[in-house]
Amino acid sequence: SASWKAVDGLNSLDKENNFVSFDLSAYKAMVGDASRTPFFEKAIIQRLNSVPGGPESQVVLDLGTGPFAFFAILAAQAGAGKVYAIEASKEAAKSARVAVKQAGFEDVIEIVEGFSTEITLPQKVDFAVAEIIGSVATEEGAYGTILDAHNRFLKEPNKASNWIPSRIQTYAAPASYTLHNLFQPPAFDWTKLNGEPVRFNCRDEGLQLLSDPQLVEDISFADITNSKYAKTGNMELKFVIDEDRIKDNQLTLFEEFRKNRLGKGEAEKMAKSTGQSLSGIALWPRLLLDGDEKIQVNSRSYPNGGHQKSHWQTVLPIMAATPVSIKGGDEVIVNVDFDVPSDVLRPPSYKLDGEVVRT
Repeated sequence: SASWKAVDGLNSLDKENNFVSFDLSAYKAMVGDASRTPFFEKAIIQRLNSVPGGPESQVVLDLGTGPFAFFAILAAQAGAGKVYAIEASKEAAKSARVAVKQAGFEDVIEIVEGFSTEITLPQKVDFAVAEIIGSVATEEGAYGTILDAHNRFLKEPNKASNWIPSRIQTYAAPASYTLHNLFQPPAFDWTKLNGEPVRFNCRDEGLQLLSDPQLVEDISFADITNSKYAKTGNMELKFVIDEDRIKDNQLTLFEEFRKNRLGKGEAEKMAKSTGQSLSGIALWPRLLLDGDEKIQVNSRSYPNGGHQKSHWQTVLPIMAATPVSIKGGDEVIVNVDFDVPSDVLRPPSYKLDGEVVRT
């Protein structure tokens, strides 16, 4: 089992450690993410050009605009008549004002500093851009933020086309992890993490999935009040360990262990045992940007969960002090208890309990 809060191991915006925040390097990684930013740009321009009155008739809201006000400026460049760009971080809001001035859009873009839940806009907006999606989709407060915006900010909040993204998801799959197998008690005590998950670059081959992924969070912004995955108390997932994945993983893991300077014989031994072991349940996000869900952003390849480049991370809560042995055909049964509050200043909490049923 494993349990943690969204802010565990991450930077926090407030001294009470209730809200995830980012440094400048993280923001630069987001903007430079080729698997993310061009798709948001396409969705924003498509939405602005979809109305009879043209882009200049549109009032846009950018939730969490960041220090570069990137999507706000993009909307203004594409012809939006007015953009309200909300940013909770004082430092990021200050930088955003500089970026807007340098871009020459001070007459179009208004930077509004503070938590969106505590702000009142002078008018309702036509659509909202909200790239406030974590590596577990809800960990940056998206649920509470969008629920409030749905109630107060949009002219027509029940239309999927008025939200970018229109839908956010978190996928999950059981996974093997090299270092969990290399470093074991008494030399290393994984229980000292106290539930805090390990976070991986989505290209890191040291983590390998053992079965096909399944949905664990699925939130439609237009229908957020009815999103059944917002509070997932006692959801049960059943994964079947895939023998073909184990074999493929062992080949990849052998190369990983060789990179760690293990001899050939030891690398073969570790690859075999790691490939047949379970360390925890890996989690990662997926975004559907437009109302028709044709513009998609995947942090891992879809639908098989393969490795690819992304600024988002794969989150792996280590669920046992030592890896659990598995084989093809075994079932991994996971009870999911995610508490995702409507209050953005109360961090989401996540709990996973699992067992392996042998075949």
